[in-house]
Amino acid sequence: MERQRAQTHNMAKAPEDSREQSHYMARAQEQRQNIPRQQQRRGGVVRRKAINDRVGKTTSDIQENRSKEQAATTSKLPGCQRKERGGTLLRLRKELADAQGKLSAYETQLEVNSRGRRDLVKENMDLQKEVYGLRDELRESEDRWVWLERKFRRLKRTSERSHRVGHACYMRLYNLVPRVLEIMGGFMQLE
Repeated sequence: MERQRAQTHNMAKAPEDSREQSHYMARAQEQRQNIPRQQQRRGGVVRRKAINDRVGKTTSDIQENRSKEQAATTSKLPGCQRKERGGTLLRLRKELADAQGKLSAYETQLEVNSRGRRDLVKENMDLQKEVYGLRDELRESEDRWVWLERKFRRLKRTSERSHRVGHACYMRLYNLVPRVLEIMGGFMQLE
């Protein structure tokens, strides 16, 4: 009778253990989900390593506690339930190992992506600096072009004025040559 009560008590306690396990699993899952967000906020390889160490320690502590609880609970169960629990435990451990492997792969991918993003941001900044430098050079070239164009127009106007003045002087001299020849011819006759 006493033994039957103990088994009933242990069976009633089993759902509590599964609730605790699911609570631990949810907590570990939540911590794993928070890791990338924290890494994005904080950044830095050292912090990521510390977080990974904490998560690994927490996960191993949870696994150890669960193993102890499972061993205690399993030893009190009948044979077929013990085998069933053992199989479930092995399956859950395998799923946990797979999840940890995926987490590790995601962390590695995140680190690679972060490094690539930093490189792209740096390259983008360098290109922007180069663009600003080229833009400044272009403005200077445009200013110099405008200055040279104005100077060319002034020189052209001055040249046109000089040409008109020179042409006017030439025409006056051309018109004066016959008179000068007349006057010189008159002086020669007087002599």
